[in-house]
Amino acid sequence: MFAHIHNARLMWLQSAAPGLLSGLSKLEQDAPLTREQSQNALKASAAVEEMLVKSFASGKVKGFKPYPVAFIGYTIAYESYHHGEIGIALTQANYPLDKKTTYGMWE
Repeated sequence: MFAHIHNARLMWLQSAAPGLLSGLSKLEQDAPLTREQSQNALKASAAVEEMLVKSFASGKVKGFKPYPVAFIGYTIAYESYHHGEIGIALTQANYPLDKKTTYGMWE
């Protein structure tokens, strides 16, 4: 799921700001990732933030309608959905998130 979030970010970068893709590559979703690999990939694909800064300056996110603020709402909803999925999968695998982490996801 972490690879999926990373890859979705890359999809938006490819569409709206391909210049920010330098050094970034998709992750295989079926290949096991270490915690460090997942963290590094998500930090790198956070280049979406720079894409948003540029999008606010131009007033649009290329390939997304209607405007940048709506894209932020879409992104929050999209990634939050997957955060919930991750929490459920961990709980079902008998690795439930502790309360600090669970509540911290909402901050």
